[in-house]
Amino acid sequence: MIQVGQVLDKYELLERVGQGGMAVVYRGIDRSLKRVVAIKILHKHLSDYQEARDRFEREAQAVAKLRHENILEIFDYSGSQDAEAAGASYIVTEFIDGQTLKQVTTDRPIQFPEIGAMVVLQVCRALAHAHHVGILHRDVKPENIMVRADGVVKLMDFGISHMVDLERLTVTGQLLGSPAYMAPEHVEGRPLDYRTDVFAAGIVLYQLTTGKLPFEGKNPHEVLKRIAECRFVDPRQVNPQIGNRLGRIILRAMAASPSDRYPAIGEMVIAIENYLEESGIASERIASELGRYFVAPVAYEQAFETRLVDHLTTRGQKLLGEDNRAGALDVFDRVLTVDPENVKVLAILDGINRRRRMRSTVVGVAFVGALGFCAYMVHRRSLPPDSSPAPVVAYQAREPLAQPWIQTSSEEVADPPAIDSVIAVVTPPDPAGVGQVVAPPPDAPPTVVTVPTQFRVFPDRDSDYKLGTKDWLPVPAGGTVLVALEAETEVQVRNQCCPSQTATLVPGKEQMFSLAFYPATLNAICELDPGTSVTVDGVSGPRNRLITFENTTDRTRVVTVEFLGSEKVKSTPQQVKVTSNERKDVKCEPR
Repeated sequence: MIQVGQVLDKYELLERVGQGGMAVVYRGIDRSLKRVVAIKILHKHLSDYQEARDRFEREAQAVAKLRHENILEIFDYSGSQDAEAAGASYIVTEFIDGQTLKQVTTDRPIQFPEIGAMVVLQVCRALAHAHHVGILHRDVKPENIMVRADGVVKLMDFGISHMVDLERLTVTGQLLGSPAYMAPEHVEGRPLDYRTDVFAAGIVLYQLTTGKLPFEGKNPHEVLKRIAECRFVDPRQVNPQIGNRLGRIILRAMAASPSDRYPAIGEMVIAIENYLEESGIASERIASELGRYFVAPVAYEQAFETRLVDHLTTRGQKLLGEDNRAGALDVFDRVLTVDPENVKVLAILDGINRRRRMRSTVVGVAFVGALGFCAYMVHRRSLPPDSSPAPVVAYQAREPLAQPWIQTSSEEVADPPAIDSVIAVVTPPDPAGVGQVVAPPPDAPPTVVTVPTQFRVFPDRDSDYKLGTKDWLPVPAGGTVLVALEAETEVQVRNQCCPSQTATLVPGKEQMFSLAFYPATLNAICELDPGTSVTVDGVSGPRNRLITFENTTDRTRVVTVEFLGSEKVKSTPQQVKVTSNERKDVKCEPR
């Protein structure tokens, strides 16, 4: 057993600070450089097994390739020969003065989803760097994430990481890692790729923002079964403060099929950065924000609540001024989940509801009045030429209009009109002026009241909609569709530019359909130097990646592409315009 005070080569062990399944971690000092280090020593009972030594060496090799502010830096590795001489295999890394993320959140759970998103953003940036050099982590979890005293997040323990073949970008999965954070393909032994780490990052984000794991069970077998089925509660139901934007990020990262997840962790980085920007947190200030939070979490949260509410209220008013009512309502909903009694937002929503009710009332009255007049004219034409018309029975006006119910002198009733879509119930005036309306026959259809309901579609051009099982109809110019509903009805909206959407319309409640443009594919090509690294909008990643168009009214986007790390190639940024559903090739240029 290695003891405190023992010296391994030039490293003196000062204090035991942690222990895992494979190794014990000590705080030590490098006698040559006079600096404090962390020394991770392989358990003695494992050092006799070649597989354990190989895995330990793989971690050293993996971390040695990585240089990133959010990844634990490695200084030294014992190597096989030195390990035999010293009696132990060890890795020397920077020493983190802090705790694991699991320890931090166990002592005090995170109160605001935005704070959890900032933490995971740092983790995703670290993974983006690892993926760029061809390394999968495969064990992303709070126990492997350190939080330094100044708030910097460090991803560590690449013990089961795997060097990825950059040509095929997949490896055969092995059941190594923590069950609660595994992806379905990992559990089932299917090939793994970068999207496996995306799924794990999604689980950590889910846990930090809801306070619970998405997959839970009485034993590991039950947990693995739920992961394989990918059954979990929508995070927005667990914690309404998450909101739709962050909820969609979590759900996409945790999609059951890898093809439905973010194709690269860099895309998830961009999505979280945009979410935080909309919450008033600039991406370049994440580290300082977390530093203030971890130093004094109570004081930070009190100030953050006021700042968040003020920013979201201002943003909602701006969206309302831009006639983006759906976006504004989504933002105001986030405000009310934080501050349910917010006077300013409640007053704004009350004004919106009053205007909506007034508009709906005017439209409804005009609609019903026009139908009533048409029905009355049809009734007049259907009267017999006799000067003393028969009393009129209350009837239902339908579309298309048919003969109304008329009581004949022989007390026989005409065949009922064909039922299509009941628009409104209209009782025409009594032509005899006697104030008497005859009741409908016993077998008459029941009276049904409908409610004018509208929904909006973006983009409106070339979009179609379908109510229930009826035929597809074009969306009018401007995107506003007005229908009459008697009950909740399913509506589908489609457009060749975007994935279709389906939702349930509630009578009298306005609905917004905002179709997201299909992503573009950007392919960075550099035949001059195949080893050149590529960044898109400052984010490193694979050469072939998707460019998304979320929350935008423009199906084109300009991105900045840079080829770095080669003396043969220009490093000058290229401004590249991409269009939704387009494949765009970008080539490096010689110096």
